[in-house]
Amino acid sequence: MIGFLGMLIGAGIFFYMGITRKVNTMTHVLLFFIAMLSACSYYAMWQGMGVLFKTIDTSPRVIFWAHYVDWVVTGPLIIACLAMLSKSDLVTLVFMMGITILKELSALLGAMTVAPFKYMWWVASVAFYIVLVYLLIMRLNNAEGYGGQHLKTLTWLTIISWLVYPILWIVGSEGTAALGLSQQVGFITITDLVAKLGFCGYLIFNFDEPQGDEPINQSSQQYV
Repeated sequence: MIGFLGMLIGAGIFFYMGITRKVNTMTHVLLFFIAMLSACSYYAMWQGMGVLFKTIDTSPRVIFWAHYVDWVVTGPLIIACLAMLSKSDLVTLVFMMGITILKELSALLGAMTVAPFKYMWWVASVAFYIVLVYLLIMRLNNAEGYGGQHLKTLTWLTIISWLVYPILWIVGSEGTAALGLSQQVGFITITDLVAKLGFCGYLIFNFDEPQGDEPINQSSQQYV
């Protein structure tokens, strides 16, 4: 419920700021949908519709599948924001969005299967995350001309906050269940609020979308 209210309030703020500015850019639209889609996901999990009681494992597990469906959509949207701010080329944008989708789908498939197969899906998800981190860091080599310190802050915020999810997966209900369910839900909710509302809030208050006449960051393409 806290996650739902937080995302809903954030979506309302981003919507208001978008319609009250002189120019409603693509970034404003993406930020609204990131928060609104997450609000829908949290509401579904709060009412029990986005939750699966997994009985095929060694012990019954609770899987919040709506969380993964949420990130399959909102994860690429966050990457799209970073790519647009850095003026990355289309090839790089599509590749990073695809890697993000594969990362989330691998984690979801692992959550739905049993050991030892589920851990192979987790390894695949971590591998996709490492590739994504590499691409994001390489984009920062010439970030000074495409947003400077703001872009670096947003990129590192994304990298660090996204690192929490595979850790929570392996110690949570999807993996070893070493972490209690209530603690897992709490950590995921806090991380989501930071990774999404923190990202969107920092972006909309500190960084305007580059104008269309700025050059494309051609150097990013060499890493794809």
